[in-house]
Amino acid sequence: MLRLSCLGALFAAAVTAQSPVQSTFVGGLVLTNTNPPPATALFDVNITDPAGVVVRQIDINCNTAAGTTGTLGVFITANGGTLVGNELVAAAWTQVATATRAHTGGRTVFVLPTPFYLAPGTYGMALHHVGANPVYTNPVTASLPSSYSTAEATLNMISARVRASTLADAFGGAGLGNLRHPNIALHYVSGAIAADFVGTPIRGSSPLTVNFTSFAVSGNPGGILAYAWDFNGDSVVDSSLPNPTFTYTTCGNYTVSLTIVDSVGPFTVTKNNYVVTDLIVPSFTSALIGVNTVQFTDTSSPTPQTWAWDLDGDGLTDSTQQNPVFTYPSSCAEVNVTMTTTRACQPPVVLQKRIAVATTFETTFASGLIISATAPGGTNFVDVNVTNPFGVTVCGIHLNSNVAVASPLTVNVWQKSGTYVGSVENASLWRQVGTASTTSRGIGQRTFVSFNPPIHLAFGVHGLGIESVGGSPVYTNLGALTTYTSPDLTLTAGLVQLSPIFGPAATSTQFTPRVWNGALQFGTTQTNGAAGYGYIGAGCAGTLGVPGNVSTTVPVVGGGATIVVDRLPFGIGVMALGVSNTFSGIGPLPVDLGLIGMPGCPLRVSFEATLTLVGAGTSATLAFPVPLTPALVGTQIYTQALSLDPTLNAFGFAISDAAVLLVGQ
Repeated sequence: MLRLSCLGALFAAAVTAQSPVQSTFVGGLVLTNTNPPPATALFDVNITDPAGVVVRQIDINCNTAAGTTGTLGVFITANGGTLVGNELVAAAWTQVATATRAHTGGRTVFVLPTPFYLAPGTYGMALHHVGANPVYTNPVTASLPSSYSTAEATLNMISARVRASTLADAFGGAGLGNLRHPNIALHYVSGAIAADFVGTPIRGSSPLTVNFTSFAVSGNPGGILAYAWDFNGDSVVDSSLPNPTFTYTTCGNYTVSLTIVDSVGPFTVTKNNYVVTDLIVPSFTSALIGVNTVQFTDTSSPTPQTWAWDLDGDGLTDSTQQNPVFTYPSSCAEVNVTMTTTRACQPPVVLQKRIAVATTFETTFASGLIISATAPGGTNFVDVNVTNPFGVTVCGIHLNSNVAVASPLTVNVWQKSGTYVGSVENASLWRQVGTASTTSRGIGQRTFVSFNPPIHLAFGVHGLGIESVGGSPVYTNLGALTTYTSPDLTLTAGLVQLSPIFGPAATSTQFTPRVWNGALQFGTTQTNGAAGYGYIGAGCAGTLGVPGNVSTTVPVVGGGATIVVDRLPFGIGVMALGVSNTFSGIGPLPVDLGLIGMPGCPLRVSFEATLTLVGAGTSATLAFPVPLTPALVGTQIYTQALSLDPTLNAFGFAISDAAVLLVGQ
């Protein structure tokens, strides 16, 4: 077998280049957002590097109107050519590369499976977009330069344009299109030869079969003459195929090298410890399965061979099982859980995570984005679709914020019925349902706040605004609205807004889509007999505004709810109690009470019973006792109050927000 060390003296290193050369990415213009056709962007390139360059990657600015799986075809003219006069002449162009990838719009990276070489000189270049609607810029309105340069290359945009083409022909279709600057970046290396490779997968349990793909090109006479792969760093050639497959049978960290040979000699690229087998990526979930009792589930990959759990943060091992169960002395308290795992030859891997004694529903904490370092606060908006028919009761939240370590952080939670989309600038649609203050653990850390009383989210869709006061929340840009799902609920995120909350976009910065970095900690009737009293929909405004309807205590058996109805002009009202919020004796709910002289006032609960409210000033308190009867756990009663307001309408009443009362234990 050929030893790679014999080729070492002939190794040729690429000259460092100022890659990429790029135009503007401040776009905003597209051919059309309605069923956009394939499009071709055309411009000229001047290669000034005496050795030429190899183009390995092209970034484009695109949106998703044409789809989310895009193909980019790359065409060039002969050296000395130009796009001018050749916009519709297919015979003047040669296709040199193509690449396909899924995308979410914005700056999109196309790595070229076959890089291409450009010798010194001038070329016309055409990029054929299919499924990747190109975004471009009008150079007149944006006052753009006529060219963009590095020491090795220049993008000449004097005659650049974007035009509608056809699926099969980059130069088909009618019309030249308008003079516009494509939003592009060409990544290259100096010289006539370049090599790179990828393996898939490069992590996993042994035996691990890895498929290698080379990204190599030579502009020297004869092109690439040979390939030589060393898959395990022993300087022995293991394959001479361009795109081989290799199986790693034992545990270890493996260095991989690819050498290509052309008429000038060999060129080698090496990636140290590139393939790693049996290294654990640790993870676990936690879920409440009983009163103060949490089930931990190991979700590490690959599966560990041993486990050591510290489940209460005292530094001692509490379990060596894969999926332990632990009972804590109190509910919804924050605890520090550590899981230590081992597998084969790899060293132990430790994961430490702060959780609450509750079911944890987490988005992501892989983040780093903030609104600004000086932001006084901000709000993450998400949609929560509660699929548990008894709802969920949120006792606390873990979140990530830019508030400095040990500095004050206040978290307010706002709720509306239905999606947040289109409603983040309308405060009248939202209700504050929770507030808590703590000290921040700092950016990148999980800061915990608990709510008393807890926040009950009934069955159905709710918009939530999770407001951080004291600094920017930390969030993630995944390029699209992102959904997280559990057996009890689905969360879709979302949007972030600079304080003040509900401020108009013109004066309150908004970014979307953005993903809240956080975790809801909750219980349910089925797991721990969770009780709750939660907002389910708005009432109508009286002379003092929309009457509120909240409880300061949770309705457990042997205890009860303490319901407060406010904004009562005369301190007098009637509480309606029902067994449904979807249907009543007068038809589907909600129903507008204009039929009895209360136009614009929605009845949201069935009307099985009523209780008189008589208070002091403009609020009334209703004690709603729950008998000490375990069979009542899980009972749901819907509430909404009529507020005496004689001059408001013909009937003389406003109606409060509606709520659901869930009996727990």
